[in-house]
Amino acid sequence: MKMSKHPLHLLILLTGALFCTLTSFYSGDPHHPTHLTQKLALRTIIIDPGHGGFDPGTSGLFSLEKDVALAISLKLGAAIQEAFPNVKVVYTRTTDIMPGIGADIPPGYTKHSALAAGLNYRAELANKSKADLFIAIHCDNDGHPAGPFEVHRIVGHKYVGKGKKRHRVPIYDSYQGKHTREGTEAFIWKADRSGFKGSAINERGGDEVSDSSNEGNVDSAAFDVSSPEAVMRAQLYEQKYFANSALFATLAEDEFTRAGRQSEGVLQRDEGIRVLQATGMPSVLLETGFLSNEEEEKYLNSEDGQNELVRAMVGALKRYKATLEGHPLPETDTTTHTPPKAPKPTYSNPTNQR
Repeated sequence: MKMSKHPLHLLILLTGALFCTLTSFYSGDPHHPTHLTQKLALRTIIIDPGHGGFDPGTSGLFSLEKDVALAISLKLGAAIQEAFPNVKVVYTRTTDIMPGIGADIPPGYTKHSALAAGLNYRAELANKSKADLFIAIHCDNDGHPAGPFEVHRIVGHKYVGKGKKRHRVPIYDSYQGKHTREGTEAFIWKADRSGFKGSAINERGGDEVSDSSNEGNVDSAAFDVSSPEAVMRAQLYEQKYFANSALFATLAEDEFTRAGRQSEGVLQRDEGIRVLQATGMPSVLLETGFLSNEEEEKYLNSEDGQNELVRAMVGALKRYKATLEGHPLPETDTTTHTPPKAPKPTYSNPTNQR
């Protein structure tokens, strides 16, 4: 998935301070959100394989993003369930469909409206599932189609025409381009779009102030999302979720780097990412590699490559969970063995889920 992006630069340096600020103050109230987040760091994780069905995403020489993302996501879910038996894993899709829509564009939809409906469905599923973390899995491209492509560059200028029509024009040289971009990058929601995330947090309901025993549970049906209390609550969680999103994204990129992958870091997209902004929880989109690069494509489609990526993500989850619970792990404790075999994806034409 090709994205214009904005590097975080100083943001990541500030994330640690912000995270400590948000998690260090405890008033003694057992329903205080910080206290409960530390106590219940991860209960439910949403795994969102990008694209699907009529939306293939980007493509390589022999594979499509939607299929690679699904294969990695199923392996990731199986590995999470083995590493964290008490954590519930919810997939937005386990087959070749657009979540909530189906394999094909339904009658009455345009491709654009069907894509929008699919993105909304993913976010709504995450919010209804009361998830604690949303992980979207994607593949990237370098802006050119896979395979040979022609590049033009200006090597000089010349004048053409006569008299008043004489003007300067560039001289171009053409050569065959080579796909060289490789590695990973992580996206988090754009910080200046706070209203979107706050709305998603309030739409999710008041469950964040409850624990697993349902003490202090708020009746979401009676929760007034427009009240001053709701607005303040959303702002508190917004800051916390931004810090936690940046934390998990940074840990994931660190684990990828330790596994030998190149990393382009943690980024924000200028125009925003719907599934990250509309989910009322920490949310991260991971670009696992460049399908436009033939060597990367082979890596992303291989068992060894997919397993390496999954081990890195599970390692990041271990460090993330331990950090939120107040006992950060030494880096050597995050190594995991080969992920368990994921269920084989099926490519049926399901009924419309709307």
